[in-house]
Amino acid sequence: MILRLGHAELFVTDLERAREFYVHILGFRENDSDKEHIYLRGVDEFDAHTLTLTKNSYAGLGHFALRVSEHEDLERLADQHKKLGIPCQLVPAGVEPGQGMALRVIEPNGHPIEFYHEMQQIDVYNENGRLKRLPMRSTHTDKGIPPLRIDHVNLRVANVDYALRYWRDELNFSVSEYVERDGETFAAWTRRFPGTHDVALVKANGPSLHHIAYTVQGPAEIIRTADLLADAGYQDAIEFGPGRHGLSNAFFLYIRDPDGNRMEIYTGDYLRDLDMPPIKWTWEEYDQKGRLWWGPSYPERFLETSPVNQNWISK
Repeated sequence: MILRLGHAELFVTDLERAREFYVHILGFRENDSDKEHIYLRGVDEFDAHTLTLTKNSYAGLGHFALRVSEHEDLERLADQHKKLGIPCQLVPAGVEPGQGMALRVIEPNGHPIEFYHEMQQIDVYNENGRLKRLPMRSTHTDKGIPPLRIDHVNLRVANVDYALRYWRDELNFSVSEYVERDGETFAAWTRRFPGTHDVALVKANGPSLHHIAYTVQGPAEIIRTADLLADAGYQDAIEFGPGRHGLSNAFFLYIRDPDGNRMEIYTGDYLRDLDMPPIKWTWEEYDQKGRLWWGPSYPERFLETSPVNQNWISK
């Protein structure tokens, strides 16, 4: 029913400042905009947008969205959430530009989610109906070291075992790896795509966002991204890395946008079938070599998180 992570929305306080950072420096492609939003995508993506920047009084997560395999799944999910007593709301096509009908949910851990099936696609044909080019074949117009595609979101939850009752048991997400601490699950990496995770769940005080991740081609692009940010005067945007995670095997760089929203520039995790058993890390293993296989130690501010939208569903 659920295929993958589809897109995410970040709140920003200054759209032009955000456009400078995401489009002119990092190289995201801008698909559309209005007075309140900028709609972006990675260079390999066929979806019209996968990242929305929305003007707001505070920074944080507006919502994230999961694509389902068919339109009828939205009604099935609505019935499922109603039976579970979870707040949800069906919204018509076009409420989010280019998107079909969607189901909005505040999941049991407090995060705003959208389920959808239809999303406008990049047109690969010309006016005569002949093949023009694939989306990734416009490198001559790219700026920066543009991300390829959206990869995952990392969420903070009050209780990971409780969160898994929803993500694993109700939505049928597979757990690729998890961390056990003091007899309970401290963190779990869950997925519907065969990569290591679409949605990471990590124990904290309550619902918040740690980061959204976009992939790049390889480690060289991560290092070039760090050079690019520093060369453009954004040295302070580089928060943690480059380095390699032990858990997931990914090569990473964590950066902050001008409003403090955190993004992971990410590459090199593995693919594994969804029916394979999860890999267990003890807390000691994770603390010593799971979070960081090699690289500089993380700064204290890396533990900070961003708030999530509590007004996702209209009253």
